Amino acid sequence: MSPVDSLPLRCDHCGRPVRPTQHTRTDYRVDYYALHGGNGEVCPIIGDYARPDTTYVRLIDRYDIVSCAECYPLPAVQAERERRFRPERGRAEEAGES
Repeated sequence: MSPVDSLPLRCDHCGRPVRPTQHTRTDYRVDYYALHGGNGEVCPIIGDYARPDTTYVRLIDRYDIVSCAECYPLPAVQAERERRFRPERGRAEEAGES
């Protein structure tokens, strides 16, 4: 385990430390959401059984966002998620599409 792995997770928006999901017999409590994204490129799958039109998205650079349960539903945090995880929507709006 690296020294970074031993550090407690913190919300990227408010900075508070977050706890793992707590499970009981009948319920659970989520304290944070970890979102993983990044920029990718579409690549073909090449192999004996792959159809020529089969593709996947290869992750070029990865980024993670940790949002505590209180920050996750905030409008500013939702807007950031849309901007980072659905960049095509921002480009469509800039081009005047709806």
